Amino acid sequence: MPARSTSVPGIVFAVPPATDELQHGPMLAALSAYLTTRIGISVVASRAVSYDDLASTVSSGLAHAAWLPPALFVELDRAIGMKAVAAAERGAGVGYYCAFFTLIDSDVASITEIPGHSVGWVDPSSAAGYVYPRLQLAALGIDPSTAFQEEVFFRSHSAVVRAVSDRAVDIGATFVHLDPAHPRKVIRAGWRPPPSGVDPSTIQWLEPFGPLPPDVIAVRSDVPTAVADAIGNAFMAIHDQVEEIRHAARRHFGTGRFVEANSRAYDLLRRAMDAAEGKGVDALASLRPSEPV
Repeated sequence: MPARSTSVPGIVFAVPPATDELQHGPMLAALSAYLTTRIGISVVASRAVSYDDLASTVSSGLAHAAWLPPALFVELDRAIGMKAVAAAERGAGVGYYCAFFTLIDSDVASITEIPGHSVGWVDPSSAAGYVYPRLQLAALGIDPSTAFQEEVFFRSHSAVVRAVSDRAVDIGATFVHLDPAHPRKVIRAGWRPPPSGVDPSTIQWLEPFGPLPPDVIAVRSDVPTAVADAIGNAFMAIHDQVEEIRHAARRHFGTGRFVEANSRAYDLLRRAMDAAEGKGVDALASLRPSEPV
């Protein structure tokens, strides 16, 4: 049932940049129509051209609500105040982490020994393959912008694993899915199952960082509570009601189901950013992903 109309004349809802321009337009139109019907006021969904654009659009008030990656949500919450009203669903029983990894015969045995080596990243917009490993370093007082002898982007997790295996770079960054009941038990990782030609027994992974929280649907603190709640409820109902949006969201952002947001899930990022700043490292310079390339 749609929410009752409020005195708010309209809402601009911002979404992150996507790589598929042809499919993104129809998704935005469908999302706008769905939210307008559910909330009872006009909603226009707008695609940001970059993550910088997404941040500035929300912080300036040009957008009232947005689909945000976790780090950007924390950054905006610290700057202007944001309310998380829904979160992208993650698989049950799995802890999502990121980790640096290298070969077992490497001279790098801990994160503090990383500086001065070459590193392979996935992509500037990859959470586990770029953004959060850099935050992990920043929280330890290691400036990721100056720590590495060389940085190379390989565009996929498997390609990063191959690069480390082939000794093209010293260290890689990738995702690690851990069993919550056994924190050192790897369920899945960039090297497991191994890419073709890679022997997983040659890989050692360093201290993981996480669990990483999911993407979030968030509204500015000046949006009326009734409207904020209606936006959250609308997203949590998408899976059961709107197949077109669900499939498009899964295609673009990796999930088609939303659940109630847990603000405390983002405390790890808040603490890491505070720790980095306390050690004189500009965490925000490392956090924000660039536009997809």
